[in-house]
Amino acid sequence: MNIKNIKKHGHTIAMGSMCVLTVIQLYSASPVQAAAPDTTVPIGIQYMDSRYVHSLNWEPAVKTGINNFLDMYGNRSPSYNPHAHPYAVFDFDNTTSIMDVEEQCMIWQLNHLAFAITPDNITTVLQTGIPADKLAMTYGADDGNGRPVRISDAIADASAAYGILCKKGLVSVRGHELSADTKNSAEFKEFTAKMRWLYDAIGETMDASVSYPWVTYWFTGMTPAQVYQLAYDCDSYYGDPFKGQTWSKGTYQSPASADNLAGTVRVSYKLGITVTPEIRELYGTFQRNGIDSWICSASPVDVVRAAVDYFKVPGVKGIVAMTNKTANGVYINAYNYDYHAQTQGPGKSQAISKVIVPQYNGNGPSFCAMDSQGDFNFCTEFKNTKEVLVLNRQRKDDAALCAAIAIWQQQNHTDLAKANGTGNTLFLLQGRNENKGTLWSDNQTLLLGKTEKVFLSEKAKKALDQLQQGQSIKKVLQTNTKLKNYDGYKTK
Repeated sequence: MNIKNIKKHGHTIAMGSMCVLTVIQLYSASPVQAAAPDTTVPIGIQYMDSRYVHSLNWEPAVKTGINNFLDMYGNRSPSYNPHAHPYAVFDFDNTTSIMDVEEQCMIWQLNHLAFAITPDNITTVLQTGIPADKLAMTYGADDGNGRPVRISDAIADASAAYGILCKKGLVSVRGHELSADTKNSAEFKEFTAKMRWLYDAIGETMDASVSYPWVTYWFTGMTPAQVYQLAYDCDSYYGDPFKGQTWSKGTYQSPASADNLAGTVRVSYKLGITVTPEIRELYGTFQRNGIDSWICSASPVDVVRAAVDYFKVPGVKGIVAMTNKTANGVYINAYNYDYHAQTQGPGKSQAISKVIVPQYNGNGPSFCAMDSQGDFNFCTEFKNTKEVLVLNRQRKDDAALCAAIAIWQQQNHTDLAKANGTGNTLFLLQGRNENKGTLWSDNQTLLLGKTEKVFLSEKAKKALDQLQQGQSIKKVLQTNTKLKNYDGYKTK
């Protein structure tokens, strides 16, 4: 065996065509920061063949599938065309990263009171995009008795508490470390609990077209560079195992008060964010094989950009993500549809078709990576997709269908060549340990705070049974999707 050093790839990200509006400002005005170690391959395997992935934490079938993809479609393949080469599209939250980068940034914002919204505008911002009839809706509070709370009342309470915090001079664009007295104050507990509760309530009771942009409006009044810095501060704390990385859950609870319209609410949240060495290895190996990597995320573009920088994700060609309009250089509470559709669900396919596909002679992605419902469309609809990596979270949504296909193909010894030869995509299922923030060589997953591994949801088991009974992948996807309007398997 020939032993040779693997070249370490730097962190330069090509901008691509300037028509990619969302990524025009990628890496501009980005401050120089101390960051995580530049490890594009896991420690201990730096001297293996850099053309392949090697980490022992890849599930064996996943590792084989990825390396077969590199052989068949990378720059060593006879069919490789440097003028029309393949590319990959990765989801970010819970796919590229473990846990959700925007949800973690939200906790950082709250805990540091890092906001630029004026007190007289906070109610308007928090009501943005919510239909009037939905404001009157109630959502069961996580307070032990399921007491329903009106969404408009929670907004009013959060706004009132925010006003008090602003008058005390505790709110600032970048935020700061708060004293114990501040964190124990009624207005701080009221504001943090009601804001985080609203995130859950809106997400559970309203369409994604309302809930996904709603949280991005928290950045109203900030410049893109300020949002980037805020997110970078968050990642450098929670992404550092010696600082805030706990891989646990936290809780906010508002105080009992006669002045509160909504009363007491209690809400829990997850703590932890990282990009594993294996995922960085995958991005870097794609780069060495002449395969571009794009990110399409439902998180704000500046938040994703900061995470790519901090965690040193190599070979990222560009980021297509949630982007709001600006006025006088700062974000306002309005999504920018001139760039592309909202990057969640069907909108991801639409955004990819508008922004990325034209740069590759009309071809869709050859490789996709996903974890949940928001990724189902772009991972199943493009004709050019040869392989899909599914991070297993035992989802009950349409991601379960993709997990089921992966297991069915594995049971039938269907490799990449066989799947592609029949006109199908090869699906691969990768597990992880969320209590440690790591991938592992298993297709089962240990969910955060749990002690027993999980595998397939009931929806996935039903789809697997249908596949075993002879139904086609196309039919299983079409008949089991929760979407009312699904363009269909390999239709774009």
